[in-house]
Amino acid sequence: MQTVMIGLPQKLLLILITSLALLVVGAADAKAATFSLSPASGSTVSGTFTVTLGLSDLAGKQISGIDVRYLNYEPSKLQAVSVSHSGGIFTSYPLETIDSTTGKIAIGASASAFSPVTTTGTVVTITFKALASSGSTTLNFDYTAGSTTDSNITEAGTATDILTQPPTVTYNFGGSTTTPPATPPPITPPPAASAGGTPKGGIFEPTILISFLSFLLLGLGFFVRIL
Repeated sequence: MQTVMIGLPQKLLLILITSLALLVVGAADAKAATFSLSPASGSTVSGTFTVTLGLSDLAGKQISGIDVRYLNYEPSKLQAVSVSHSGGIFTSYPLETIDSTTGKIAIGASASAFSPVTTTGTVVTITFKALASSGSTTLNFDYTAGSTTDSNITEAGTATDILTQPPTVTYNFGGSTTTPPATPPPITPPPAASAGGTPKGGIFEPTILISFLSFLLLGLGFFVRIL
């Protein structure tokens, strides 16, 4: 059997290729979690509606905390009303802010040191109010791969950011945004008495009575004079 000898340059090339492959696999494995937004992109919204920000695709990893800086929305088309962590999967929520001028929402949440998050689920629920009745709008995250100063998902035990590219969603507006108040019917004034017309109401009846009494007295006087 013939033995194939590999020279030093070939060995170095194989080592380099193997190292690069391990780095790629390691990077893919390191970043294994991301956020989700519901309703899904393409949904139709109107009036007041809620968007659920969730944690997804953990790939068996344990999470110690998350940082959303920022979730961006269009303030000319949406009003962010409130952020609620009721039912959220994290223990503490030290940061929940809305900047209605720039259209930015910041959220920070952490798990107990002895009980990291191991399952997907709801982080917060955001209530929006549609300010438009047609067209569309988008929600997106500030995110740069490798940056720790924007949106992050931190792995427990390693303090490593394992966030992959978070989603961008587009919502379509449909229907009226607000219900206008009902317009009260106009008030119609009572008709005015015409000049020279017959007196109305309580004036008409006494006039008839006085005329009748005058006629009766006149007749009585005439009768007495005859007698």
